[in-house]
Amino acid sequence: MSIMENGYILYQGPSLLNGENIVVIATGFITGSGNRKTGMMVQTYILGTESEPHVAVANGTDDTICGDCVHRGDKATGRGRSCYVQVGQGPLNVYRAWKRGRYPLMLDMSPFANRKVRFGAYGDPAAAPAKLWSDIAKLSDGCTGYTHQWRTKDLADTCMASVDSVEEAEEASALGYRTFRVTLEQQDKNRLSHEVVCPASEEAGKKLMCFQCMACNGNVKNTKSGIVINVHGNGAHRSNARKIPIAIAA
Repeated sequence: MSIMENGYILYQGPSLLNGENIVVIATGFITGSGNRKTGMMVQTYILGTESEPHVAVANGTDDTICGDCVHRGDKATGRGRSCYVQVGQGPLNVYRAWKRGRYPLMLDMSPFANRKVRFGAYGDPAAAPAKLWSDIAKLSDGCTGYTHQWRTKDLADTCMASVDSVEEAEEASALGYRTFRVTLEQQDKNRLSHEVVCPASEEAGKKLMCFQCMACNGNVKNTKSGIVINVHGNGAHRSNARKIPIAIAA
């Protein structure tokens, strides 16, 4: 590809979660994200095509790109949502730019060469073909990704299993996943032997940013450790996390 664009369409077709239409868009090839943790990483967004992201959250159609993730909140209204993603910001901006025809189709993967890439700045990578992520991982200089669909989808090569309890971490590990576990309060006595505290977290003193660490890469680098982090996001999201059906194990 001779002329670099800031963003591209990577995939447009049925969601592998429920068959509804989605679009996968990568941005930040020229102008980086304002996210201080991820820095100049290319960001990928998995979006339902029928509704703006905040509308989809409110009417429950975000299952197209989030599946059965417990952090969606009420499936009909979105109330009680504990997901840290602010859908009215980055996801909405990307969706509206896509609707305006801002992003061309990526014809080959060369723009990902030597780039660090975040799979699913919004949306679960499991909604899109696994080959898309593995192809990017092979070409890039590193990737991060998380999926709540680890029980039903095999993305262990490129994504962490996003888990909410010690029991889930053990279950996902048995399926071949490395794990990224969210907890209400970090306590060493409840940390599994293979887990380390996320170095980009407040509780770790923000030793490294995500684009420096890049440990959340599934099994790309054959790393064995799992990652654990305190629940994050704004105050409402943290409060809602304490009310989700499965208790986030500290």
